[in-house]
Amino acid sequence: MSFLETKTMYLSREKNQSPTISISGDIFLKVKIRQAFPLSFEGKFITIFDSDDQYLGTIRDPESCDTETLSIIQEELDWRYYRPQITRIIAMDTRGGNSWFSVETSHGSTLIEMRDLREGMVELSPGFILMTDKDGNRFEISSLENLDKRSRRLINRLI
Repeated sequence: MSFLETKTMYLSREKNQSPTISISGDIFLKVKIRQAFPLSFEGKFITIFDSDDQYLGTIRDPESCDTETLSIIQEELDWRYYRPQITRIIAMDTRGGNSWFSVETSHGSTLIEMRDLREGMVELSPGFILMTDKDGNRFEISSLENLDKRSRRLINRLI
């Protein structure tokens, strides 16, 4: 892992374009920003890749970056790791190996369809559940205790 010095690098972006990074005077267009450890070190260890997916380096702590760079990092991570919070389970059904969950989330009501429940729903720590639908979209239950009693009962049948 190669760490980038935040004093010698910065991100910029033209309106509605992918970010550009300058590292010690070298310019890379259309860079990709990813979280190295999105679940265990959220907000730390930000990896940068060029337009050909070649690794450029890692920002250890984005808080040490200038304001514009930090803002671009946060926008890109919010877009890439969009994970609505499930606030209520309305209904669920399983047929032929597929599972459907009608849920309310922090971004409205939706239907989550999973092809394989064992792969699509993972309890990462006690009470913290990550659900991934058939299209790769992620939804999260950050705490089972925050769900209503009926929702907890439905989800507890599966974990």
